Amino acid sequence: MQASRAWHLTCLGRAVSAQTVPASVSNWLKLDCTVSSVLRVRAWEKEERDSVGARAVAHPAVELTWVEQGTLHYTVGSRDIVVPEGHLVVIPRDVEHKTTFVSPMRGVALWLGAELVSQVAEAMGSEAIDLVFAAKCFATRSERVPALLRGLHDEVREGGDGYMLAAEAIAEAIVVQLLRGARRESPSQGARDPRVLAAIAQMRAAYAEPLNLEDLAKTARLSRFHFSRLFRDEVGETPYQYLVRLRIARALELLRGGHHSVTETALATGFQDFSRFSRTFLKHTGVRPGEMLRRARIA
Repeated sequence: MQASRAWHLTCLGRAVSAQTVPASVSNWLKLDCTVSSVLRVRAWEKEERDSVGARAVAHPAVELTWVEQGTLHYTVGSRDIVVPEGHLVVIPRDVEHKTTFVSPMRGVALWLGAELVSQVAEAMGSEAIDLVFAAKCFATRSERVPALLRGLHDEVREGGDGYMLAAEAIAEAIVVQLLRGARRESPSQGARDPRVLAAIAQMRAAYAEPLNLEDLAKTARLSRFHFSRLFRDEVGETPYQYLVRLRIARALELLRGGHHSVTETALATGFQDFSRFSRTFLKHTGVRPGEMLRRARIA
């Protein structure tokens, strides 16, 4: 396991330099092991009370961090995400973010290859958008994920025979649990009224078209006022917010493919104003669309 202590590791297909983590932060790193091309495991244990931040980084993996004790702060674009004790945070791949250690803390961080997440999602028949697109923090409502993370940490730390196979299997089980949670918490999964579901189906099928509230209300066979109120009650956000989030998710998929220009992507996802597209994309993902495309093409 000597290699797991090295600071010049190859993580998920790209070199990771020691410069990404200040010396004051690396002192708290108790474990850092690149298990395979789709899994890296790190364990943090900070006793100091001072606040220390690492510089902003982006990496080609889905980052998942579980805070067992203490608190972490993440900055993603213009968003500040506070991760308290007993919570998980998910950061999508290629999204620039800054981590600040604000208190004594202990936790486990995983870098999961996006292909692993997508394969598990496909096998489950589940969309992976909420896990690989939206930076979010959520409580670990069951003990399953923390128990799996503890088991994964122990497998990697001990490094016994077959630990790589065991670690990847546990990582897949963690993704299964997260996708189950994402499905339960997804706004569209909460909708039950057939009128709202009809409007959601229209948005998913025609997100590139210039849909407006009147179009959606007609599909739901309601007045605009009653449709807006019902949609918010069922989904937890306005029809406009849902549509924008859906469009940005599709734009992210196109840019990550590396085959569509920023202009083509904007038009294909219903944005006619390119400046507005860039601002909206940055707000939701923490990175500009041109930078996302550049990263995809050099990957």
